Amino acid sequence: MWYQALACDFDGTLATRDRLDPDATAALIRAREAGLRLMLVTGRTFFELLRVCERLDLFDAVVAENGAVIYFPDSGTVRDQGPPPPHRLASELDRRGVSYQVGRVIMATARGDEALVGEALTAAGVTRDLIYNRDSLMLLPPGVSKGNGVERVLATLGLSFHDVLGIGDAENDLDLFRACGWSGCPGDAVESVRRQADWVFPGRDGKAVAAAIVGPILHGQLPVHRSPRHRIGIGWVIESSELVAIPARGVNVLITGDPLSGKSWLAGALVERLVEARYAVCILDPEGDYWALARLSGAQSVEIHDEAAMVQSLSRFEQEPSACLVADLSLAPRERRPSIVGAALEAIRELRRRRGRPHWVVIDEAHEALREGGVTDQVAGMEDKGFVLATYRPARLRASVMAALDVFIVGRTSALDQAASLGARLGPELGRRASAVVPRLPSGEFLVVQPDQAGEWIPLTFMAPPRQTAHVRHHQKYADTCVPPDRRFFFRRPDGGVVAAADSLDSFRRAVLEVDEATLAHHVNHGDFSRWVSDVFSDRELARQLRKMEARGHRGEVSDLRAAIDGLITLRYGPER
Repeated sequence: MWYQALACDFDGTLATRDRLDPDATAALIRAREAGLRLMLVTGRTFFELLRVCERLDLFDAVVAENGAVIYFPDSGTVRDQGPPPPHRLASELDRRGVSYQVGRVIMATARGDEALVGEALTAAGVTRDLIYNRDSLMLLPPGVSKGNGVERVLATLGLSFHDVLGIGDAENDLDLFRACGWSGCPGDAVESVRRQADWVFPGRDGKAVAAAIVGPILHGQLPVHRSPRHRIGIGWVIESSELVAIPARGVNVLITGDPLSGKSWLAGALVERLVEARYAVCILDPEGDYWALARLSGAQSVEIHDEAAMVQSLSRFEQEPSACLVADLSLAPRERRPSIVGAALEAIRELRRRRGRPHWVVIDEAHEALREGGVTDQVAGMEDKGFVLATYRPARLRASVMAALDVFIVGRTSALDQAASLGARLGPELGRRASAVVPRLPSGEFLVVQPDQAGEWIPLTFMAPPRQTAHVRHHQKYADTCVPPDRRFFFRRPDGGVVAAADSLDSFRRAVLEVDEATLAHHVNHGDFSRWVSDVFSDRELARQLRKMEARGHRGEVSDLRAAIDGLITLRYGPER
């Protein structure tokens, strides 16, 4: 079940001829038993609603008078959201023979009286917004609406609007839809509402809504991932500038590619856009790559040393509907990190069951936690959706994890076994096409493969979007990453003969320790080491340090060049693993 709350209109949605539909009442009771919070949102005056709705006790909150009055049945609290109707406006309406209803804040007339209402407002010197509701015309203070009323209730209940399904049938319910993450209507709703709703439920009035509640809503069968209104942009097709977007809910995403492909950049950009859209996001960051995202509004980075600290840090999601937490595990012992991730996922699954958030969980270095023998499927809960797995070794993800993925975003991948691992999920033909494309992708360009509305896999190449926050690369994990054959470092004697080749920083420093003095001096004197590190790994800081070491070595100021070069790489990337 995707929703934490339902916000339902009264007339034409739950009720017919002033009374709750019996089927709708039974459906609301089942929704409460399932743990959903319920809001009644109506244009009716508060006094009239008390008379006609005999089951207000079913609702956690009532938004009456089109947002002008908020009522909490449990406590009996009533909060007016605007001033009462001015007496002089009533006098002007009486003078023109206009029939009207008066609530605590609202006034309502027939839709055909709009011209006379306008005259009365002008004569009385009163400002009121005119809101249509089928055959009725409602007069409200400026800034008062169903949507604003719902927003205030959500703040009181501590709910995220992303977890609320709004259901209505008339023009004034469009503002209700605006305040809710998702929207639905019965089949007899007005045309403008049907056009804007995410789902149109077959049938009429309360019976249609009742069938939807006990059916697809409570059983989690509404296809949230197929809503064209709820998507997150991740870049643009270079040739056409077409926006490339993925579903904002209901999918699991894999982001993969070589360490220098831009994979982490894209994962960070996706998080930025999720935070901007007010989704709650938790980043499980084993290598300390994402702490810069804590600069986003509402975001926080926490250093995690053990399981207890991890679970405690997740308490933010209890009270903050759009919290963003970066859990930095880089200071925890490496062998303990999968256990910490497991504790986090177990706690997150329970949080989602109770609070519906975090909406998204980003797991970096996912191959460590979700490999064979890692965090179990039962604990991970990937069937709950809303996971982003970032890894440069997708082949290490176990088969059940790969089977749970819905969207694949692939950067440059030179290791053929890693690219080929996608074929098991995408099918042999598409897997071969992906394996042919990804080795040639420039850094910052990606292949996305996701299903269309008919469920067919659609591949598309695109460029990544800009970042708001700086991308910080934690270098340790790149030391053993192999580069393509044409980017290897060839150790040559002064006469040009090749004596060794290195396809990673680890193999490079091993070769530095083994080649003869003449070969070492040849490359140091030409600045080859620093140039290779800068061009291939884009590590300007290590290249700068190597350049200084090469200059000192050329001048004879370094007694042990081999140890000095190995020491620089170890300081930057850690010891060889």
